[in-house]
Amino acid sequence: MKNLLLATMLVLAASHVSALPITCGGADRTATLDSAEMCKVGTGNTLGNGSTINGHYGVTWSGVGSLIGNGSNDLLTASLTSGSWGGQHVEGLWSIDSSFWDIYAEAVISIHVGNGGGDPDHFAWLITENETSGTWSYDKLQGGGGGLSNMKLWGRGVATKVSEPGTLGLLSLAALGLVFSRRKA
Repeated sequence: MKNLLLATMLVLAASHVSALPITCGGADRTATLDSAEMCKVGTGNTLGNGSTINGHYGVTWSGVGSLIGNGSNDLLTASLTSGSWGGQHVEGLWSIDSSFWDIYAEAVISIHVGNGGGDPDHFAWLITENETSGTWSYDKLQGGGGGLSNMKLWGRGVATKVSEPGTLGLLSLAALGLVFSRRKA
């Protein structure tokens, strides 16, 4: 009985784990995005055909939204809270339309900050599953170039539906009820 109760509590606690902000970069440039699992950086623009994202996180990523200013494009929305597009010290908010997770199993958000004159030129974060919003920032620390050029959302895989935490909790309570009813019988 105690083991079943402990297992139920662990499952419910695990269903509410969320990611923390991830900062990456180098001596020339850094960037942070929250609700991410990891970040990869490199030189060159990730806005192209996806080969850079495929190189970072494996193959078959598709671009599903791209921005060069505040607003929405397909499933991606971004707005700056300080700085400007093309700027070197920027903070903002990002969001993914919730329907994204009905289509794709994985998400990456990337930003490109200008070719040459510094390293890295792009940042790419693997987004925590089912997250739909967060904050982000970019800072040019030294070197040439490096203004914020664009942000892009990438999707991969086919979505698989998992029970909501509330459903899992109800199933766990039902199992506990079954255990109690059998013990009394």
